[in-house]
Amino acid sequence: MKNHQLAIFCIVLTLISYKSVSQDRILGFSQASSDAQKALEKKFDEMVTPSNLDQWMKKLAARPHHVGSPYGKENAEFMTALFRQWGFETEIETFQVLFPTPKLRSLEMIAPSVYKAGLEEPALKEDVATNQKKEQLPPYNGYSIDGDV
Repeated sequence: MKNHQLAIFCIVLTLISYKSVSQDRILGFSQASSDAQKALEKKFDEMVTPSNLDQWMKKLAARPHHVGSPYGKENAEFMTALFRQWGFETEIETFQVLFPTPKLRSLEMIAPSVYKAGLEEPALKEDVATNQKKEQLPPYNGYSIDGDV
């Protein structure tokens, strides 16, 4: 057999063996742990409906919620309450992280002609959060050094 034929043969064998194992138990789990996990996932799936998902997504995305924002905290508390309601042990941890936010934003072209960008994104009627200027972060490039280019 040539190398590429051997490789294809090995891949096919792996997929066949994976398929037969995955039907009986979750790969990497014992049979008992796999059965317990599948039962837990089934219980969880029964609690989630399309209408719930729609409501939750609208709530979670209703206001800007970047890291460290008040609405980000509100979202975390909402999700924590849901998981506790479903019987999961849940807690919120706080971490102090660096999060670059600009004090001054400027984008200008000085040659061959002069242009100064407005750096404002227009509000979209389809997304009410885009009109919440007090809470949303301004558009900016967060991971580049300061300076002229």
